[in-house]
Amino acid sequence: MNSVHRKPKSETLGSSDQALLEEGIACLRLGLSAEQHGQLFKYGQLIQKWNRVYNLTAIRNNRELVTHHLLDSLAVLPELSFALQSTPNPRILDVGAGAGLPGLVLAIAQPAWNVTLIDTVQKKAAFMQQAIASLGLKNAQAVHGRVEEFQASLPFDLICSRAFSSIDNFIGLGQHVLAEHGQFAALKGRVEVDSEVPAGWRIEALHPIEVPFLDEARHLFMIKR
Repeated sequence: MNSVHRKPKSETLGSSDQALLEEGIACLRLGLSAEQHGQLFKYGQLIQKWNRVYNLTAIRNNRELVTHHLLDSLAVLPELSFALQSTPNPRILDVGAGAGLPGLVLAIAQPAWNVTLIDTVQKKAAFMQQAIASLGLKNAQAVHGRVEEFQASLPFDLICSRAFSSIDNFIGLGQHVLAEHGQFAALKGRVEVDSEVPAGWRIEALHPIEVPFLDEARHLFMIKR
C-alpha cells in the first residue's frame, strides 16, 4: 500500500485569514479604504514570511497573528485618534516595536500620522524597514537603537508601547523625546499587573479595549505630565 504524502500546512496567510481580518475591521468600524485593508493583509503576510527565519514573534498560528497582532493593534486606534484629534499630523514613536506592532498598523490606518519605530534588535529593525518599503508607506521610518539613547530631530506628540516594559520604566526611558504636552500610550493586558506611574505623571485615561475574536483582557493607559 502506497503511503500518502501530505503537504505540511502552509504558513502563509490565506483567504480565510483575510476574511477574518476583514470581519474584524468591520466590527471596529474604522472606515478604512480597500487599499488599507490590502496593506494590512500584506503586512500580516510579511510577518509570517520573515518569522520563519528571523523569529519576529512567538505567534505562529495564522488566526492568532490576525487577532493577537493586527486586530489587537487596530483596536486602540479610536482612542488614540481621539487623544490626538487636536494635533494635526502628529508625530508618533513606537518603542520596542518588534515586528512593527502597533506602529506599522497605525501608519497604515492613519496616513497623516508620522510614525517612527525603534527596536534594539537589528533583525527586527531590518524587517520593519523592509515592510515599510514593501507596503509603500511614506509616513513611517524604523530605527535600530535604544530609546534612552535616541536623539530625535523633533519631539513626539505620542509615545506608545505594546508589552515593552513596565509603565514606570517605559516613561523613564522615553520622556526625553516627548513633546511638552505630549502623552504616553501603554497597551497592556490586565490592569492589576502594572499601573504604577512615576512622580510627576498621571494616568489621564484608562480604556478597556475590546479586540474582535479575542477573549483576553486588554487595556490602554493614556499618561500625561
